[in-house]
Amino acid sequence: MKNMILAIGCAMFMAGNFNAYGASFQKAEMLNQQGLVSESKAELVDVIFSKAVDAEKAQAYFLLGSIAFSEKKVSTALETWKQLVKKYPTSQEATLVQDRIKQLAEIVGEMSKESVDNAIAESYLKHGDFWSQGKDYKFTIDTSWIPNVEAANKWYDKVIKEFPRTKASRVAYEEKMRTLLGWKEPGRDGNSYGVKNNYRTYMPELLETFSVFEKEHPDAPSLQAFRYQIGQAWWSVKGWEESRKWFNLVIEKSGDSDSFYKDAATRRLQKIEY
Repeated sequence: MKNMILAIGCAMFMAGNFNAYGASFQKAEMLNQQGLVSESKAELVDVIFSKAVDAEKAQAYFLLGSIAFSEKKVSTALETWKQLVKKYPTSQEATLVQDRIKQLAEIVGEMSKESVDNAIAESYLKHGDFWSQGKDYKFTIDTSWIPNVEAANKWYDKVIKEFPRTKASRVAYEEKMRTLLGWKEPGRDGNSYGVKNNYRTYMPELLETFSVFEKEHPDAPSLQAFRYQIGQAWWSVKGWEESRKWFNLVIEKSGDSDSFYKDAATRRLQKIEY
């Protein structure tokens, strides 16, 4: 009987530890979401060096790398994710990053200055750096004659395809639509892009992108803002009927509640033609 009670007690203790470790990772996620990044990283390191199960440690490595990447510490992100793949190669998180480590390595090779593990070689490098301290570690790319909109959207589409219906996908859709809406470079001779340059070319793609975005992310908080921007884009090229349609859609989607975009659309509809 004593052995049985002891076994049950051990099982409960182990279960308690498992929940604690899980709560620890959840705590790290919550800290990160609330902007307490330093505290989150410390909590994740604690998870990695605890007796947590491998699945949680893999999650901790993944999130640590993600935080480092968001902080533009690309070398740190790369090394963290390499550790993840090395220690937990069959984890879901390792699968997510292992095909992208090469891409990160290219970024590191472009942007960062690496240290070496030989003191004499390091001193020689520093001597060379003294005489060439004006050199640039961030390479520039001449973008003349390159179609900026298409080049940008290639990468947004890659996110949408590889990470469907995720937060990353939502952000990619939003950035793609902003790109399609277009912009104008400052100065009298600045180039225009997207709809601001050629609405006949880019408006159909913008409308198609919004339609898919609305289906895949029906609760996205930016939907009304983009509806209004599309209506305004039509208005800027004197597409009065299409403009009315989109401004009325903004009002319809707002329902009975008042909102900034509902009010703006109502005011614009009072004077469409100019």
